[in-house]
Amino acid sequence: MSFSSETKRELCQCVSKRDCCKRAELAAFIHGIGTLRIGRGGQSVWMTTEVPAVARRIFSLCKVCFAITPEVRTQLRKRLGKRNVYHVVIGPQAAPQILEETGLMLQTEEGVRISRAVPSALIRKSCCRNAYLRGAFLATGTLSDPGKGYHLEIVSSSEEYARSLVNFLGKLEIPAKMVPRRDSFVVYLKESELIVTCLNHMGAHSALMELENVRIKKNVRNNVNRAANCDNANVDKTMDAAQRQIEAIETIEHGVGLKNLPPHLRAMAQVRVEHPDSPLKELGEYFSPSISKSAVNNRLRKLMEIAQDMHK
Repeated sequence: MSFSSETKRELCQCVSKRDCCKRAELAAFIHGIGTLRIGRGGQSVWMTTEVPAVARRIFSLCKVCFAITPEVRTQLRKRLGKRNVYHVVIGPQAAPQILEETGLMLQTEEGVRISRAVPSALIRKSCCRNAYLRGAFLATGTLSDPGKGYHLEIVSSSEEYARSLVNFLGKLEIPAKMVPRRDSFVVYLKESELIVTCLNHMGAHSALMELENVRIKKNVRNNVNRAANCDNANVDKTMDAAQRQIEAIETIEHGVGLKNLPPHLRAMAQVRVEHPDSPLKELGEYFSPSISKSAVNNRLRKLMEIAQDMHK
């Protein structure tokens, strides 16, 4: 099972205690996957999903919030792996009331208007905002495996709803972005911190902990790699410097001879040639008595200057 499916399974087990939260979550389903159909008998609302747990949750919310028993129809989709598709249908007798109370159908002076915006009247409380977000993700949301990358998205066929959802997330201090994709509009998050905040609001605490664990492991691995790269770079730098020092010593040897150097520089040249891979501190320990890293560096720099003067 994918990480996204596991997250939805966890969210479907969340229990909203307040009726206002249940109604807000049902409204998110209607706005996210609801389709209004008008037939001879009147208006009906169809909510379609491929996730059985989501279909059961919508069915339960309809019974609890409006005391109705919606019809559930199962359809075998021949394409895309022949998955079952579940249609939760609210019939003409209850549909007008539910559409109005969930904010999809508005009564205005000009008449009835369909609104795809997030219904502000249903999300005044923080608990209701969390419930609405949970419903929106369960309706059309997906979440990538954190081991492969960070990406959470909610897809809608309505640009009005997508823009309203971006605004809604912004009020939760979750700055989301929107992009068109074929015939749909995608509201998405790509930063792990924002996804963690979103999961916390929805109540997906197990998914949140798993994502955090993956993020910690990635940070540790990145830190180790950075340290290793830094060490390798330092080794390369040390080796390059040692090679230049040895070349300078060879220049002096072929030019004036090491025997003509002051004793402390002659000794330094001999130690460097005998230990070409040793760092400065270790070179100082070959002297008796030992000398400091700074002293070693000063002597090697003097040898480099002598060799440079010989090239002039």
